[in-house]
Amino acid sequence: MNFLKTKDGLILKRWNSYIHNRTFRYFLLGFVGLLLVSCFGALLSIHLNQLYDVAAMSYHVQPTPSGQGSAQKDSSGASSSRGASSVLPRAGSASGSGRTSSAQKQGPVSSGKPPEQELPAALPAYQSMYPNLFVKPAAKKAAPDGKVVYLTFDDGPSNLTMPLLNVLDRYHVKATFFVVGKTGKKDLAAMKAIVARGNAIGVHSYTHKMNQIYVSPAAFLQDFAKMHDLIQKTTGVDTHIYRFAGGSVNSFNKRTAKAILAEMNRRGYTYFDWNVSSDDALAHSTAASIYSKVIREVHQHPHSVVLMHNTNTKKATLSEVPHIIETLLKEGYRFETLGDMVDNTPYIFRLPN
Repeated sequence: MNFLKTKDGLILKRWNSYIHNRTFRYFLLGFVGLLLVSCFGALLSIHLNQLYDVAAMSYHVQPTPSGQGSAQKDSSGASSSRGASSVLPRAGSASGSGRTSSAQKQGPVSSGKPPEQELPAALPAYQSMYPNLFVKPAAKKAAPDGKVVYLTFDDGPSNLTMPLLNVLDRYHVKATFFVVGKTGKKDLAAMKAIVARGNAIGVHSYTHKMNQIYVSPAAFLQDFAKMHDLIQKTTGVDTHIYRFAGGSVNSFNKRTAKAILAEMNRRGYTYFDWNVSSDDALAHSTAASIYSKVIREVHQHPHSVVLMHNTNTKKATLSEVPHIIETLLKEGYRFETLGDMVDNTPYIFRLPN
């Protein structure tokens, strides 16, 4: 007993010293707080699991007109494990009495609604622009026999368009004109004459402002639609062909080229770059350099799309068109126009990765 008294007294004495120790009190309070937090977390977890079970059951079991649940299918097409079979039967029901009803033998009762499916990703807004700006893609013709040249002229109409048409008529040659948005009286008359004289016409650009039209697919579509509408109202031609301002690969469309091409292909339009350039857009070009460049490069291809320009300043180009035609006719070439039935694959630039 003396030992117990002594021991109990020692324990009480030590406990009193601990109670009056500030560090011990903080430790004890922290331990009690941690215990309370752990208990609260456990209770919260149990409550959330119950909510999840209720939500899952309400998601997979939909009410039918007859008041029964119907098992829904998951995204893989298999019946969900949380379907109607997971609902406890009501007291007095067929299933509760141990008997199998005819409805259970035949499987779950259908609600008549399609199974829930994932909504498709939102389409880019520009795909809904200009809903009438679509054409049915044409079947491509086989590559032409013999040596063929497609003369193309960009950036018209201009005051040199009518003289150029006169040259083409003189040799019974037809060309393809990719035009821009000029609305002067003489320009519109020249645009009409291009078509009236049997030449092909296509969209180039309304503004030709490459720092604007290549900002986005929407900006390109806006420019394209405006030019397409001008051509159709002026000439009556619903053209299916176009040429990018600056070509399909240029310093302005590096970020947007693939998206623009994908959208234009989706709409059914056909574009053409070139495999022969006259370089008449260069400041140092001359009549002689234009002629020699075209003839030299045409000789390198069985079929050539030749790039030239028809602006007010391209007098050197106009002066060399007769010489180019005469030379190539003598060498057995023939001239044709571009259209959406012409396979553009040999005449388009390869997009960089």
